[in-house]
Amino acid sequence: MKKFKILYIAAAALLFAACANEEDGIGNNGPVAATVKADIVKNITRATTDDTWSKNDAIGVYVTSTGYTIGDNVKYTTTGDGNFTSDNPIYFASATEEVQFCAYYPYQENVDGNGIVNNWNMAEVKEGEPCPADFLFARDATATKSSPQVQFTGDNQFKHCMSMIRLTFRAGKGINANNANLKNKLKLKGIYKTGSINTLTGEVTVSGDRGIYESDVDNKSLKNDVTCTCEFIVFPQSLDNNKMDIEFEVADNGTINTYTTSLPSSTNNEFKGGYLYTYTISIHNTGVVIDKAGITAWKPSDEGGLDAEQQYNDKEGTNRKYWVSELGRSLTH
Repeated sequence: MKKFKILYIAAAALLFAACANEEDGIGNNGPVAATVKADIVKNITRATTDDTWSKNDAIGVYVTSTGYTIGDNVKYTTTGDGNFTSDNPIYFASATEEVQFCAYYPYQENVDGNGIVNNWNMAEVKEGEPCPADFLFARDATATKSSPQVQFTGDNQFKHCMSMIRLTFRAGKGINANNANLKNKLKLKGIYKTGSINTLTGEVTVSGDRGIYESDVDNKSLKNDVTCTCEFIVFPQSLDNNKMDIEFEVADNGTINTYTTSLPSSTNNEFKGGYLYTYTISIHNTGVVIDKAGITAWKPSDEGGLDAEQQYNDKEGTNRKYWVSELGRSLTH
């Protein structure tokens, strides 16, 4: 009788092991955690200047498929090599289901039940620092219990959801480059500055009214051997009257002049998510010419030539404006 019981227990153990092998396909019925491998579109808005992650970069990961495996805004971090792990990872609940994931950067602890983060603000890009306005999103990566690495690579890599504006200033005709500087504030006018991000879909939405964003550019040099550049992460948005006006001041040989110009967009008169809009602005003593305007780095496109104007007061105190055409001919009005 005792021998029969031993044989019975051994048979039951073998049957259990066989069931386990059949269940998970790898001979292991223990928990398996999802890990993440992620690439990013080349950018200069984070702590790095190339397409690599930085140490302690954190992303939020969601399970988007329906099934037994669940995961809701789970924090994953990297040492900088693009491999992400979590202290509280997502575990695969079934050996047979294929699980779909999405993820976003940077990780946000406080999201609402729909994955929304409110009060997201546009910001200036500062050298060597992650830009707090930059928002990246990746979707449609899949993994299984037997192949648990979630690969946000290739078509599923992280992409920028915001827009970026890069303004490069240089001294033109009649400006002494060795003594000329930008002064006080650079103003971006008629722009939506605040909105929300959706960490589940990658959507960004503006809120509030259009306003003025001011950047401190005081004493930025216009010397020929110095790159005078200002960069901003902004919300994708339609442009007021199909353009965005900017205003800035230039000090040249002790005289400060105020300049204005308009920034259009060839992408259906709007700033689109994932696009970097670049403008090269030449400052002349009679006005401003935007020599080059295009979309580079994130997604390619091309802009046309632009007009710009300088405000000044004549001897009678009347406020007048110079404007400079694409051909460089100055007119007064």
